[in-house]
Amino acid sequence: MEHSGMNVRNGPRTGPARERELLLLGLLRKREMHGYQLSEFMENHLGLFFDIKKATAYNLLGKMEKKGWVTSRKEQEGKRPPRKVFAITPEGEALFQELLRGALPEYRRPAFPGNVPMLFMDALPPEELHELLDLRREAIRERMVALETHLDHIAHPLFDHQLLVLSAEQKWVEDLLKGLGE
Repeated sequence: MEHSGMNVRNGPRTGPARERELLLLGLLRKREMHGYQLSEFMENHLGLFFDIKKATAYNLLGKMEKKGWVTSRKEQEGKRPPRKVFAITPEGEALFQELLRGALPEYRRPAFPGNVPMLFMDALPPEELHELLDLRREAIRERMVALETHLDHIAHPLFDHQLLVLSAEQKWVEDLLKGLGE
């Protein structure tokens, strides 16, 4: 099985855009949904892991429909405006499988947006640095609590991965604070 990073027919196999396609196709594999349902599901169940805006999701669904990866049909409930209900096509399923197989074995360097300020911590007075690191530690703790709340509803390796990363981040911040003489 070939796992190069490129497929001539579909372009690069990985990257943020391809990951969003994989996400939407994967959700549509579970069941047909209209755009609002997709957005709500992502916000309520996956918002701790993925940041995909509603406008981005709708735009991507339109592009995927033009490429034949999803289809849509109009559905109307009562007097509400009609809405598009999306479903994955066989071509979309094939792309989903290709993207999944291309992305799973790949390791990409994680992005840590909070790392840049860490380069310049020495520019702050120790007391202020301590206060700011305490705030960071509390933000990490809050994120962990939010994840653990979700764990009651969904058991998935993705949650375990996020908790391990957050635990490591928390330990790192605590070690920094100890070094500052907490």
